[in-house]
Parts: sequence; structure tokens; C-alpha cells
Amino acid sequence: MQSMDLPLPEGIPPWLAAFILEAQRETDTLKDNGAEQAAAARSALLKKLLGAAQAWLEAELDAGEAAQETGRCEETIRRAVRDGTIPDRRANPKGRHRVRRGDLQKLAAPPTGPYDPGADAQDIARLRRKV
Repeated sequence: MQSMDLPLPEGIPPWLAAFILEAQRETDTLKDNGAEQAAAARSALLKKLLGAAQAWLEAELDAGEAAQETGRCEETIRRAVRDGTIPDRRANPKGRHRVRRGDLQKLAAPPTGPYDPGADAQDIARLRRKV
């Protein structure tokens, strides 16, 4: 039998994407084994879950709400809009910045290398000398 291959919304968290893909595989197994009703129920539930995820990602937030959700400062959100990191969704160019919740992941810190205690100690010593 064929997989239902539900499209994953852009910006969906990786853990949710993995959950949905695994659930799709399990649903395909149910179909392959003749459990059509169970597979149909699971498919309907997955479609509802994806619809809710899409609505959550598409929600527009102002800079204050975006700052709260990301743990960043409001000015960081506004700066990201100004420099084009996050698209501005406001209707009025003179209004408050509006951003799509799904775009906030673009503010995630770039992956760092392994922790280097020697470099950290040197940075602390350098800062202490300045004080």
C-alpha cells in the first residue's frame, strides 16, 4: 500500500517531524495488514495534528511576544526584522513589527564547537584584567 505522505509545514520542530514520519510508517503498516479503519483514524488524527502545527507556526506575534517566546530582547527581534533575518509581516509600514512564529527559529544560535575549558579560562582572565 502507498504512504499518505502528509506535507510537513516549514519550520516544524525536528522532534515533531520525526514523530509524524514514524506515525505515518506505523499507519502504512496498519494498512498493509488490513486494519483499514485504524489506519483511517490515525490518518485523520495526523492531519489534525499537522493542521494545528501549521496554525501555531503561522501565528503572527509582535516583538514583545516574540521576545518572550525566544527568551531574547525585543530589540533583538526588531534588529532581526530590520536586517532581514526574519520577514516583517506587518500590514502598515509604520506599525509595530509582526513576525511569523515559525520564522523565530532563524534566531537560533549557530551550533558551537565543543567546550574548551582552556579558552574559557583565558577569556575570564582577560575580563578580570580589564576590571
